[in-house]
Amino acid sequence: MANTGVTPEELLRDFGSLVDAQSKSLRGLAIASDVGVETIRGWKDMGRFPRNTRDFITVVRTCLQYLKPDAPRPSWRLAEWEVRYQEAKRIWENREGAPRHPKPVSEVPGGQPSFPSVQVNGGDYVHGIKNSVHIGDVNNHPKP
Repeated sequence: MANTGVTPEELLRDFGSLVDAQSKSLRGLAIASDVGVETIRGWKDMGRFPRNTRDFITVVRTCLQYLKPDAPRPSWRLAEWEVRYQEAKRIWENREGAPRHPKPVSEVPGGQPSFPSVQVNGGDYVHGIKNSVHIGDVNNHPKP
């Protein structure tokens, strides 16, 4: 079998090593790259594949600018990271595009479908779904 390129897991593993090799804190990296802390943490620690190419490459570029002098040097330059990301993204999208079985709606006693509980704070949600049908004055202004 021919080499299929870098897998999403390999890319994220290497990304984690790159983040560890740079000198900024996670918050400092987020500020320098203008990409959210939770987004970067999701890629690095939680294995979430980066869906936004621009944000991912921006973080990689920032990491490469702030490498610790004593850290092992990553073997890829920015252009190579871009190629590796595109390979991993292609594999990830093909994996994501695989047919999936829809999650069944469970039933509660009495034959009613079970919907996730929703906490409503000033909204108009019904059974976890945003109610988009409005009749009358949706802003609740009294009639003159």
